[in-house]
Amino acid sequence: MAHRDMRKSRVLLAAAGLFLLLIGVWVRVAWLQVALHDHFVARAAENQLSRHKLIPRRGELLDCNGRVLAHDLPVSRIAVIRAQLKDAAGAARALAPLLGLEAVALRRRIENTPGFLLLANEAPPELGDRVRALRLPGVIVDDDTRRDYRLGNAAAEILGRTNSDNVGADGLELQYDAELGGQSGWVTMVHAGNQHTLKLPGATGRPARDGASLTLTIDADLQAIVEQHLARAVDTLKARRGFAIFIDPWTGEVRAAACVPHLPAGQAKNWTLTDQYEPGSTFKVVVAGATLEEKTARPDEYFVASETGRAELLPGVFIRDSHAHAGYTFFGAIQNSSNIVCGRLGIRLGAERLHRYATSLGFGELTGIEFPGETGGKLRPVSAWQPRSTPTIAIGQEVAVTPLQLALAYAAIANGGVLMEPLLTRELRGADGRVLRRWSPQPARRVFSEATTAELREMLCAVVDSGTATLARLHGLRIAGKTGTAQKVDPATHRYGNRMYMASFAGLAPADHPRLVGVIVIDEPGGTVYYGGQAAAPVFREVMLDLMRSPSGLLGPSNSPVASRPPAVPAVTAPDLRLLPRRQAEQRLADFGLRASFEGSGPRVLSQLPAAGAPVERGGAVVAYLSPPRDSLGRVLPALVGLPVREALRRLSLRQVTVHLEGSGLVVRQEPAPGTALPLPGGCRLWCVEPGPAAGSQTFEASVVAAPSHRP
Repeated sequence: MAHRDMRKSRVLLAAAGLFLLLIGVWVRVAWLQVALHDHFVARAAENQLSRHKLIPRRGELLDCNGRVLAHDLPVSRIAVIRAQLKDAAGAARALAPLLGLEAVALRRRIENTPGFLLLANEAPPELGDRVRALRLPGVIVDDDTRRDYRLGNAAAEILGRTNSDNVGADGLELQYDAELGGQSGWVTMVHAGNQHTLKLPGATGRPARDGASLTLTIDADLQAIVEQHLARAVDTLKARRGFAIFIDPWTGEVRAAACVPHLPAGQAKNWTLTDQYEPGSTFKVVVAGATLEEKTARPDEYFVASETGRAELLPGVFIRDSHAHAGYTFFGAIQNSSNIVCGRLGIRLGAERLHRYATSLGFGELTGIEFPGETGGKLRPVSAWQPRSTPTIAIGQEVAVTPLQLALAYAAIANGGVLMEPLLTRELRGADGRVLRRWSPQPARRVFSEATTAELREMLCAVVDSGTATLARLHGLRIAGKTGTAQKVDPATHRYGNRMYMASFAGLAPADHPRLVGVIVIDEPGGTVYYGGQAAAPVFREVMLDLMRSPSGLLGPSNSPVASRPPAVPAVTAPDLRLLPRRQAEQRLADFGLRASFEGSGPRVLSQLPAAGAPVERGGAVVAYLSPPRDSLGRVLPALVGLPVREALRRLSLRQVTVHLEGSGLVVRQEPAPGTALPLPGGCRLWCVEPGPAAGSQTFEASVVAAPSHRP
């Protein structure tokens, strides 16, 4: 009985244990199925599903005519994972014919590589498809893209480059990487064994968004031409390097920017924007333009130079000329690049005005171009100038510029006096064709009047025709320009080095109505050819000669909507200057972005033109009378020849004179003569011409020939 009870107890105990175990199992199952449901669903998805990254196509870089400069090419990457490869010999026999390799050598490479072996990094996609069709375990094929630059190294410093991940590393590729690179996407894939994945219908994901295309202002033909002639000059002259930039003076668009030699990736810089140098005589247009604008000297006024080539302009300040000459007219000094006379012009102009015109032309500050690494040059404030600084800066020393800054200054001379903001890009267009952003020409300010720039262009034409740049002269095309030869500072001695020069030339063509402005710089030309007129000017000539032969039409009539003249400069309101001392009036105008032109003598401003509150172009001049003007009541006809037609009309409207106008541009003739008593019963008749080869240019040329010659 006791034995039976013990057996019964054991059975009940075992049953209770099994029951408790069963309850525990059910509790565990319930815990896993309910409480940890989300956790295991996520683990299952992680093990069974994977996200496949979708690579977007990088946007294209196009030139101003829509030609492709940079684009993505599809490529395939073929590799072997040794641990997953079952038959190395068989794989080698199958892959060798496709890859152009020997089977034995390929097998040896595979067997001697324990991990990952890359067989082809940038194979054609067709080859990748053929390898993929073999379905070899352990052989993987990934689709990728490679950036291709149609011009090769040409424009490499402007376009930049991408790294191995096709991400912008420098240049415009870096500047606009966010827009060009697009946005990657992803899609859910299911593992199907044998290292394969499948995309199921309805799989979740996000499509990739391809990058936007960027249209540049660069002209591919001009870029190639400039690179070719610049490289030839650097090689022939055994120079250290050379760089050149060409811009459209009416829009500020950069048409070409070349650097020779091309440095390896990661070391290359766009020297036309990032390097500064002493410009030498090419900077003399600043003092020449300011002198003409301020009327501190006449073009035919004679200045003493030196028969020994050395003159003392200020106590202890000596300036040298490369060619000894007793003296020049102002016109002849620019034509023959006289340092002594230009130094005298700078002293007469004064430090304040010289600095003001230099800064108005953009020197000493960033141009604002959208490109990484731009340099602002060097132009110290007047307070930091030494006694010798005024004549020295007037001849292009003690100042540093970039080729872009110099090109923009000459563009202002070419387009009638307006400093334009530089442009490298025109349009950003999305992959769907929508325009995301558009850049349009923007004027910064007016620096010179049209009359001043017309006279300056004549001086620069004389430089090429019979001055220091005769090697830039070209039959059938009138070229204007200025040479420069500046010594370089030796970094070892911190003094000007022996036979270390920067030879440069700044030119514009056609001179009568410029379509292109170019700056050529040759760094440290070897041998005896180191003057700007010898080393740099011929490069400009060869570029223009090729353009004359080219059907591109870069030197012909333009189809640009802003080619006839730069966009209108924004207007500001003229402040009230009456009763202000001269210096305060000048400072007040400077605060408004305007210039002062004083007439008469006296302690305070008595009247002004335009009147206070009238609109004036930013950078324009306000006439401040320090003594009563000779015609303060407006009783006689003013002198109008040489003025822009808009200014002539404004002056006549103030005197309520009826105008009969012929042509447009600059006034070249007026009837009746200045000083005729008002009112005029028949009104005033004005003959005007554009400062280029427009209709009526014969009349303008005749009037110039009839005038006293400024040439020495």
